[in-house]
Amino acid sequence: MSRIEKALEKAVEMRKSVKEVSVETDTSAKHVPFSGFGKADCIINADMVDKHIVCITDFHAVAAEQYKKLRARVLRATVGQSHNTIVITSPEVGEGKTVTAINLAVALAHEIDHTVLLVDADLKHPSVHKYLGIENGFGLTDCLLGRKNIQDVLIKTGIGNLVILTAGNSSDNPSELLSSDTMRQLVYEMKHRYKDRYIIIDTPPILMTAESLALAGYADGVLLIIEAGRTTPATASSALSHITGSNVLGVVLNNMPKYFGRRSYQQYYSYGIKGYHESQKNAQKK
Repeated sequence: MSRIEKALEKAVEMRKSVKEVSVETDTSAKHVPFSGFGKADCIINADMVDKHIVCITDFHAVAAEQYKKLRARVLRATVGQSHNTIVITSPEVGEGKTVTAINLAVALAHEIDHTVLLVDADLKHPSVHKYLGIENGFGLTDCLLGRKNIQDVLIKTGIGNLVILTAGNSSDNPSELLSSDTMRQLVYEMKHRYKDRYIIIDTPPILMTAESLALAGYADGVLLIIEAGRTTPATASSALSHITGSNVLGVVLNNMPKYFGRRSYQQYYSYGIKGYHESQKNAQKK
């Protein structure tokens, strides 16, 4: 049994003791047409997009198919929920969380039944805009500091129903901003403005900063990204212990070597997204 398998077995046992988070539905929230929200128009240029964002650069590639499978599992795990705010994090830097967040958001945006908002909440080291080849102008930080209203800084991508909120201008106190009441209220507003919306939040590595812990508390679910051959069992277990009490949707195994083969690959899905599962990805970057 590999080290990753052992770590995930331990994760399954940990998950059994975690309560599911009940989500209240705000029945009074008014549904506003998606096309009327967000003033900044930016059609993504595929030639400027990083090659690891395969759901844009090559939507029919084998790697892109894995993100579609992840999308299917996320949809199945969140069916019936009115609020689908999902935090994407990893134990440490470089395990593929941002690549996974973007590809999952794009894959979800191709579905016709809902809209998707991708938020870059890694305020110290924002990179969503870099992967997509767009500018990091006004964004989340500016909203939290009261410089801008959220409806003025959302970026329409032209990719399905995908809208992006970049990190925005730098701040001296990102940890305080993300754990503030203002951030909590902003997440609440984003969750309740559209009942059919998925919000994917790319957050800092959970073992390196406190911001992800606060954001996990605001979210309806958490996906933990680990990297095959890099994330140790101790590191994975430590990360999972930090989010015990949150609604952990699953563990995504990133950058699995091709030599695992289909039979070895299939075993990682046996955990199911409601417990912990691993999913083959073709990205190594943050």
